Formats: sequence, structure tokens, C-alpha cells
Amino acid sequence: MKNKVFFLVIAFMFLLSLTFISAQPPFEVNVNTQKGLQIFFPQFDAIKQNTAFNLHIHLSNISNGFPLTNDLADCFLHIYDKEGNHTFESKVMDKDSNLYDHEIFISSGNFSNLGEHSFYIWCNNTFLGGEVKETFEVTRTGKLLDTGESLIYFVLAFGVFLLFILSFYFMLSTPYGNKKDEHGAVIQLTKLKYVKLGLILLTWVLFTWFLNILIGLSDNFVSLTMYYGFFDFIFDVMNRLALPLGIIIIVIAFFEIIRDANIYENLKKFGTSYK
Repeated sequence: MKNKVFFLVIAFMFLLSLTFISAQPPFEVNVNTQKGLQIFFPQFDAIKQNTAFNLHIHLSNISNGFPLTNDLADCFLHIYDKEGNHTFESKVMDKDSNLYDHEIFISSGNFSNLGEHSFYIWCNNTFLGGEVKETFEVTRTGKLLDTGESLIYFVLAFGVFLLFILSFYFMLSTPYGNKKDEHGAVIQLTKLKYVKLGLILLTWVLFTWFLNILIGLSDNFVSLTMYYGFFDFIFDVMNRLALPLGIIIIVIAFFEIIRDANIYENLKKFGTSYK
């Protein structure tokens, strides 16, 4: 039964990761047109937030595929945010000295908002015209995870979280104090106290690692970006406190060793110890 549940969880995570990824061709063109201008541009799925972008396009005659030099037509670009508002409207795109490229520099301020954006390019001369439209994502990293990477992230997140839960459970259930009689005297040392101290540090490290994975997910999946600040803040706090916590645990373990050594001597002599 446990194996079946585990398999179903993994299958669900795989299907969930597929919803974030879609394969796209390396170039986009306008289609289903018999006459006009054909527009080619390198396909980009994502742009890094607050990063400038240089766009280059080529034109050809759609009826015969013959490439057109950039002096034979003018091209324009509009960009829209996910609410449909204009974020950029170009004048005639620059014409590169190579005689073929139409190019334009788009400043970083046009990519400040995370999420889906769309653009519209149209070109025309006196006799022919063409247009193309497409969407892209603005993300913190400028990348979208592919299916394999998404699956690795989700499986890793699930595995680390499972280890954290197990470590947290054993940390709470492991005894710390020495065994005492009804009068409060120690009659047996509990060596598991050192395991408990180690589990405290391990649990801290595992949860910090889990937060780091969540930051990676929120960095690459637009639907999770609203949680990025929260995950990043908690991760930063826990990461900064990890070293002091480690030192404190080592110091506590050192004093526990000294105290247990004294108690052990009393147990050998008297059978009990009040220290």
C-alpha cells in the first residue's frame, strides 16, 4: 500500500511538471499566407527580469522564399503585459549594416514585471506586408525549466522534504535526559542524547536545503514567484543561524560529555548519581 501511494505521488508530480513546459520551434514565422512578407526571428521562451534585450529579425517573400534586404520594408514592434497594456511601442526598427537584419534595442525597464508577456511584429512596404505574434515569460533567471529539469526539482523537493519529516520525527522522539529513579537520582546514562543533538542540526540543514529547492522552483515557475520573497527570507535567516547553531550544539555536547563522565564515575562507585 505504501509503495502504491509513493508511486501515485511521483506520477502526480511528473504530470504537474509537464504543465509548466511546452516545446517550441527555434524560429517563428507567419503562416497560412499565400502572398506577403515572411518574418523570421530567433525564438526565445524567457527573458531575465530587468535585463535589456536586442531583437533581430529577417524578412523574405513568402511566395518564393527570397530574402529581402532591409531597405525594402519597414518593421515595427509592440510589447504587451499580461493585462494587455502596452509596455513598448517602437518606431521603425533600425536597419543593420549587413543589409538584411532589422534590429531594435529594448531597455531593461520593459521587462520589470514577472509573468507572461506578448509581442506583435509587423512589416510592410508599398506592395506587401506580414505580421507575427508570440508570447514569452519574464522570469528571475531568464530560463524556463524543461520537462527533465522540472521532474528532477519536484522529485528532489519531495525526497528532501521526506527526509526532513523523518529527521524531525526522530529528533522529537529520541530521549535526551538520563534515566532517574523515583528520588531523582540518575541510575543510567542516556547516550541517545548525542544522537538527538545531531538530529537537531540535521533537521535544520534538511529544512534549509528544502527551502533552497523551493527558491529554485519559485525562480523558474512564474506561478510560484509570489512566494519567492518569503522563501528567500526564511532561507537567509536559517542559513545565517546554521553556523551559530552548530557551535552551540558542539558546546552543549562537550559539556554533556564532561557531565556524563562525572555521573559515570558516581554510578560505578555508588550505583546512583545526583549530578
